[in-house]
Amino acid sequence: MKKDGVKANFIYNLIYNIVNIIVPLVTAPYTARVLGAENIGIYSYTYAIVSSVVMFGALGTATYGQKEIASAGENIVERSEKFLEIWVLKAVTMVIAFLIFVPYAYQTTAWIYYALQIPYIVAGVFDISFFFQGIEKFRYIAVRNTIVRIAGIVLLFSLVKSSNDLWIYLLIISVSQLLGNLSMWPYLRGNICRVKLTTRNVMKHLSNVMIYFIPSITYQIYAVLDKAMLGWLVGSNYENGYYEQANKIVNLVVNVISSYTIVMRSRMSALFAQKRNEEIQEKMAVSYNVIAFLVFPMTFGIAAIAAGMVPWFFGDGYDAVIGLLYIFCPIFIFMGYSRMIGTHILTPSGRQQHSNYAQIIAAVVNITLNSLLIPRFFAKGAAVASVTAELVLVLVYYYMVRKEILLKQVIEMGWKKAIAAGIMFVFVFTIGKNFSISIFYTFVEILIGAIVYVIVLVVLRDAFVCKYIDKTFHKILGQRRK
Repeated sequence: MKKDGVKANFIYNLIYNIVNIIVPLVTAPYTARVLGAENIGIYSYTYAIVSSVVMFGALGTATYGQKEIASAGENIVERSEKFLEIWVLKAVTMVIAFLIFVPYAYQTTAWIYYALQIPYIVAGVFDISFFFQGIEKFRYIAVRNTIVRIAGIVLLFSLVKSSNDLWIYLLIISVSQLLGNLSMWPYLRGNICRVKLTTRNVMKHLSNVMIYFIPSITYQIYAVLDKAMLGWLVGSNYENGYYEQANKIVNLVVNVISSYTIVMRSRMSALFAQKRNEEIQEKMAVSYNVIAFLVFPMTFGIAAIAAGMVPWFFGDGYDAVIGLLYIFCPIFIFMGYSRMIGTHILTPSGRQQHSNYAQIIAAVVNITLNSLLIPRFFAKGAAVASVTAELVLVLVYYYMVRKEILLKQVIEMGWKKAIAAGIMFVFVFTIGKNFSISIFYTFVEILIGAIVYVIVLVVLRDAFVCKYIDKTFHKILGQRRK
């Protein structure tokens, strides 16, 4: 079985992740105006609970499954056994989680909104993206899901017309997720073979799945529990709506990072399994540059365009989102490096328990700060808690791998990119003051920022950027000569 290259998989996974986030992001300006902040808050709160059900049902099968499939390599029998065993285990635990959730949902006043999102829970059962991530075939995930998501957008704009159509909005989101996951199953043909399934072999994965469940819990705390605690401690759908919209933008940007780290997790898992230490160090050196190249312009870029983007993007009544984005900006740097350490070293090398300890510490910090800050500062308090927890996570991660990652090397490969991003911020923020608020000028700012960022890196002679520019020019000149 021929694997796709890291670059190709990065692009495919980037498409997949961006599509998953960009659907609600593209539709956000429309839904914000049509449904209103209160309905968005209802969606945010109920979706947070439903996502928690999916998380507890799936346990740690996503990360663990990807690692196990990648470690099986070209052995189709071993790969098929691991896939079937892990998926059956996941299906059983998802059903158990659903049966526990139903009585809770039925006794709440929002039971109808929970019922409309049942297809989202069913989608969790049929999510086998871990298999294709493990065999490094990300294009299977990307292409089909993109088609289904586009269909969802068409239905949204066609059917959601007023604040009374929240139920249609929820149904479209949940059903599109289900169809997207079901669409991946036909691609299993040729990648697995018929194998024998036993209860003993299924249950042998349970302990490891529980170990890999800890990152899922901490992710849920960062991504969902903040919104749930806003509902519990503040009781304001408006605050939840502001936080939800800010999170949509943050998640879109973070997914660019995740697209790279998830691809590298499969590759690094295979390298660690084969003990190819020299190649591991080579991949790490590349990632130092890639992560730095991405996170610094993300951080400074969002800060530069937030004030000009939010008003036209979400419409009237969402000015609070601007302040939340300012608070969230440093999270891109912290998450970039923490995910690199987790997906490149700790998880592939079998040290998931070490990663769990770090994530538990960060989760405790997040919950504690949420409890202290949300009652006083509302959505801003939740944002501060999330950013601080991510800072704690990356610091603990670095301490764990301090003998494997040279801080001097990380700084050496990142300082020029940080300076270039800072200069880009000053330039974009200054000219942005002279622009009127519109989608056109936001894209102009993004384009100008990208050009300034690359030019400054060239002036500073950043080795990573100059290498790829030279390589691109040589390709172009070579094609012209032909």
